[in-house]
Amino acid sequence: MGTYCVTGVASGIGQATASKLKSLGHSVIGVDLRDADVIADFSTNEGRHSAVEGVVAAASTSGLDGVVPCAGVGGVVDGALVVSVNFFGVMALVNGLRPLLAQSQNSPAVVMISSNSTTTTPGLTRDDALVYLDGDEIAAQAHFESKGWLAYPAGKLAIAYWVRHSAPAWMADGVRLNAVAPGVIDTGMTRPLLDIDWVKGALDQIPIPAGRWGRPDEIAEAIAFLISPASSYVVGQTLFVDGGTDVVMQPRSHPQPLG
Repeated sequence: MGTYCVTGVASGIGQATASKLKSLGHSVIGVDLRDADVIADFSTNEGRHSAVEGVVAAASTSGLDGVVPCAGVGGVVDGALVVSVNFFGVMALVNGLRPLLAQSQNSPAVVMISSNSTTTTPGLTRDDALVYLDGDEIAAQAHFESKGWLAYPAGKLAIAYWVRHSAPAWMADGVRLNAVAPGVIDTGMTRPLLDIDWVKGALDQIPIPAGRWGRPDEIAEAIAFLISPASSYVVGQTLFVDGGTDVVMQPRSHPQPLG
């Protein structure tokens, strides 16, 4: 059995992931603003440092076998907060815990949370994601000050790029990097968006072949696989778990059948 750090455990996907891992017999070090083993605010450097220190202390006996940074804020809140929490807070945590993960002998892994908005958001560009990857938090906040909701999908795209680019170097340390890209998931963060007319209109137009919003436990199942030794040969991938939305909005040509 392993020991895993999961952030955002007070609700939504983080809570479902922590519950799933515990049901499999693993130990979970939960991090959140409330109702967690480690209380920390990822919007500040002090909070990020505190989170890393808290997890390292909690894992001092067992070691650490994986990290799932689920903590995040919705795209319609203050853009600067989205930038700070959803990308720079996440990066500070996983990079801060990298040395501890590298000590694990239990197929250590990180599963990042991207989003299918990375491929389905009109107006989103590669350059928007690269602003994050430049590593300047203040510059990224300034860039998205006038771009509204784009800060959210751009940050999630930056995470997907980072996973693919960084996976070989992390694998050299024995740590696997992968990500999941959820679609519209029925959580306490998503439901209130239906009270905002323009957001509700946008959500209603999203094609979902599965015919419904996803559930947090469905994302947790995918995360549990990617964090486990069962996926030991999966490296640098982003798995879309979105009921088929990406397939519809980003179709690919298929070869003609032979014969």
